[in-house]
Parts: sequence; structure tokens; C-alpha cells
Amino acid sequence: MKSIFANKELLNRIFNVILVILIIGVIATPLTGTMFSFLSEDDFSYESGGLEGAAEYQSSIVGSLYKTINIYKAQQGCYTPMFLDHLVRPYSRYGLPGFHIALFFYVAFCLGALALTCAILGKNKTVSLAAILASFMSVFTMSVTELDTSIILWYTETLGFTLLLGFTLLALSFSILAFRNKGWKTVIYIILSSIFAFLASGASLTLTAVNCALLLAVLILDYKELGERKYLAVPFAVGFIGALINAVAPGNFIRGAESVTPGHETVFDALRDSFSCLFKAFPQALDLVFVLVAIALFALCMIYKTDVLPDGVSHVRMVIVIVGVFLLQYFETFPAAFGNHYDEQVGHLLIEHVIVTRLTVLFVVMCLAQWCRENFITSGNSAAKALSNSTLWKVVFAAAILLVLVLPASRSIMNNSFTARTYRDFRSGAMVRVYRIREFQLVTFEMAEDGTDCIVYTPWDVSSESLPNLGITADSEWLVNRSAANLFGLHTTTVLYP
Repeated sequence: MKSIFANKELLNRIFNVILVILIIGVIATPLTGTMFSFLSEDDFSYESGGLEGAAEYQSSIVGSLYKTINIYKAQQGCYTPMFLDHLVRPYSRYGLPGFHIALFFYVAFCLGALALTCAILGKNKTVSLAAILASFMSVFTMSVTELDTSIILWYTETLGFTLLLGFTLLALSFSILAFRNKGWKTVIYIILSSIFAFLASGASLTLTAVNCALLLAVLILDYKELGERKYLAVPFAVGFIGALINAVAPGNFIRGAESVTPGHETVFDALRDSFSCLFKAFPQALDLVFVLVAIALFALCMIYKTDVLPDGVSHVRMVIVIVGVFLLQYFETFPAAFGNHYDEQVGHLLIEHVIVTRLTVLFVVMCLAQWCRENFITSGNSAAKALSNSTLWKVVFAAAILLVLVLPASRSIMNNSFTARTYRDFRSGAMVRVYRIREFQLVTFEMAEDGTDCIVYTPWDVSSESLPNLGITADSEWLVNRSAANLFGLHTTTVLYP
């Protein structure tokens, strides 16, 4: 037994296996849940709009482009998801199986991009796996993640946020790799980063702000290298151009003027409201589970001497990181506060902001560990030397024990998480049952005679903890009902429940 604990390499392998198992446990049911989702709300509108555009212009690409331009002029400037929504149309092309594959791919793509970013920053395998686990837990197993339904199982927002968050992370990752490499590799990474930066800048303005802020942060933190190779700023320049194209869209101003709340009209009101949104969401983002996970990650970064920033973390650099992360979170909040005229985030905007907050705070924690090690541990301070590896390992395991066994509050948070909700839906059979009912409703609309009024009576229970609503109601004139009617070639669509 003593020989096992003395073998550090074996212990690292065992610990890595445990981390991999935990990662799989966190993402297994949410990813599987994408194979049981269905069209909801705006999905009908984009599917039918894409079909109309393809028929009108005799080309899916040209039709999607014109639809995107029309939306850009009248509703909003986020050109990337608007184009992809009208172009891909997985349901009208391939039915529910194609719809599921697309949804699964978007989520898996984002998680893969997040894992790549963690691996680049963590460098050490164990730290990278720990950072990946912490990041995935931030998305799926903490407070507010019950709202993940809108960004994991609702197609429109999964494409609009989750996929484009993946683009943002790839733009960031390739930009970092461009700085770390020389010659032709740098050129390739710059090209890749620029492509994903432009695509990510076509997202909603909240995510566009994050994209530009992250790329700018790379330039600021590696300003010495930038001085020698100014072309490294190309991805940021491309992303900024895309952001300008997005921000000046006439549709943004038209949409923003449609619903103005007294006291929340002007830019100055939005500046104030952004602070309000930020401070209201911050306690929700940094819940008890997150704090314990962050402590464990901090200790692991100390143990494995992780250098997140290759040139070191001075006092000034640490301040820049903290202030920069706060500004990034503020800029992410501002477009929503200004465009929607409110001082509190709800729904998918809240979970999106919380995810960005948690991921950026985890980066601060990793930088903080490097700063402590470089400025205190290696400085010869006797008190600091007491923080031996064995002590830090005790911190890691203590945080894990508190997280899982001791604190009822942490268990309560995790029991209400998206991972737990999807697991309970699978265990109870609700996931399959609700999916079959929704499949029946959609097939009924598909099989109905063109131009007729189709009414589907649904006497079964359609409740679940994680799946979205269909959105088609008893009111045949409701927007979603009309969109569904256009998609299926019917006069009206109606769904009745007891």
C-alpha cells in the first residue's frame, strides 16, 4: 500500500482516470438529451423561412443570405446564426433524426472547444482535466443551470449561443497558439482564429462583446510579443470588424425601440442597468459548489506549478487580469441591458451570462495560483513554504468531500442542476414519453392534408424537468402556430390539452 502512494506517476494516472469519469458523468445525460429533443418556439419560424427562401431564389445559400439581410435590416444584426438557421434546416431536410444529430453536434462542438481552451491554458494533463471538469460543472451542475434547456435542447438558441460560444473559444485558442508558435504554424493559427473570430462576431451582441474582449485580452497580456509581430493582431481586427457590422444593423435599433421601459431608455440608463444586472447575477454565478470547485482547481494549479501565462504573473498583470475579467463581464451585460431596457437578466440571457462569468473567474483563479506561487512560494517566505504539496492535496480532497458529502446546500444545488434533471427524466421515463408525444404531434401535422386546419388533441402528460415546450398552443393565430402552419403547408395548426 505504501508503495502505491509513493508512486507519484501511478497516483497521477489514477487521479486522471477519476477526473475523466467525473467529466463523463457531468456531460453524459445532457448530451444524450439532445437525441430526444424536438422543434420548439422559433424553430418553426426559421425552418419555414429557410424553405421559403430556398424556393423563392432556387438556392438554399442565396435564399438564406437574402433572409439574413432582411432580418439584419428589420430585426437584429447577428448574421451568423441567422444565416445558419435558414441554411441548415435539419428538420425539414432530414426529419427528427437529422435534427438530433445537428443538436448533438452543436453541443459537442462547444464542449470540445472549451476542452481545447482548458488544455492550452492548463498545459499539464491533470490540471487540464481538472479545468475541463470545473468548466463543464460550471455549465451543467451548478445553480441556474436548470435554464440550460434553452441553450442545450432548444435548437435556435443552441445554435445561436452554444455553437457560437464554441467559435469564440476556438478563435481564442488559435490566437493563443499563434503567439506561442513561429513561422508557418503562426500563419495557419492566425487564419483559423480570424475565421472563427468573424463567425463569432456575428452572434448576439452579448457574445460578440465576449469574443472581442477575449481576443483583445490576448493582445494586452502578450503585448511584448505583439510589438515584435504586429500581424498577431489580425484576428482581433477581423473580429472587431465583424462586431461593427453586427452592432450597426438597422434591425437592432428598430427592435430596441419596440419595447421601451420608462427609466431604461437612454445609454446612460443602460450603463447603470448593466451594473445592476452584473451584481444581481454575480452571487448566483459564484454559488457554493463553484467556490469549492475553484478552491480545488487553485490547489491543483499550485501543486503542478501551472503557468497559465508563459511570461509570468506580476502584481500589475494580476490586477490587469482581474480588472479585465470584470470589464468583460460588464461588456457582455451591456448589449442586453441596452437592447431590452431592463436591469435584470432572466431566461437564456441569465444562464449565458452566468456561464461566461464562471469560465472567466476560473481563469482568474488559475492566474491567481500562478501569481501566488511566483511571488510568494518561490520568494523564500517561511509561511508560504508551509504550503507543501501534501497540504495542497489535503485542500483538494477536503473541497471534494465538502462538495459531495458534507454540505446539504451543495447537494441541493447539484440536485437541481441540468445534469440531475436530465438524469431524472431518463430514469423516470419522462424523456422518452414526452419525446414520443411530441413526435406524434409533429408527424400528425406532417401527414395532414395541405391547406387544412389541423387540430391535435393531446390527452397525455407532457411534463418533464428538462425538455422544452413545443410552443404550439390552442390559439391558431399565435405566432408559433402560424409558423408551424407555414412549415407544414397547413392553413392553421392547433394543439389542445385537457
